[in-house]
Amino acid sequence: MAREATARRASADGKREAILDAALGLFGRYGFRRTSIDDIARAAGVAKGTVYLYVENKEALFRTLSQSVLDGVLANARAAAASTTGVAERLTAILDAKFGFFHGLLHRSPHAGELLDSTSRLCADVFADGDAEYLRIVTKVVSDATRRGELAPRRHELTAEDVARMLLASAHGIDADPARTLSNEEHRTRLGALVRVIVDGLRAR
Repeated sequence: MAREATARRASADGKREAILDAALGLFGRYGFRRTSIDDIARAAGVAKGTVYLYVENKEALFRTLSQSVLDGVLANARAAAASTTGVAERLTAILDAKFGFFHGLLHRSPHAGELLDSTSRLCADVFADGDAEYLRIVTKVVSDATRRGELAPRRHELTAEDVARMLLASAHGIDADPARTLSNEEHRTRLGALVRVIVDGLRAR
């Protein structure tokens, strides 16, 4: 009985992941409006009714997908924060976990504007909660580095959270270059340079 229950859960989890993977690909390729539940079911290899076992409608699926994506981003950020590399390397990896991921996701899609609009309309609360947790992760890394004497933000009358917010705002601005669209590798390079400049300015003297 226990093995059968485990197998059923594994099958259900596999179908859910297939649905979310299909939704992520199709929303990116065709946008939110042009993608239907039928399209997602077909791409996931499940019956349309199976999709409705997990979500009420397309809007609910978009919210579920957004939460799943954010959970992955936060898990990767926590893993980067727990690494034993230097503070600049840790912060770069944390920023790449979020900003690098969304850069790659949105810049592959010809419907980035529509997806951002759908996110604001349907998932503002989901992303607000995720952003708050992400800020806590970055702030803790800065605070821990300050306690160890690696950084001295107080020399500039800054708190750990001030530094974290500065890093996040600056990382967000990397995509605001009107001259050209950055490749994923160029984006990572700029993130690394940004972190090094800020960290070097905050080093304990």
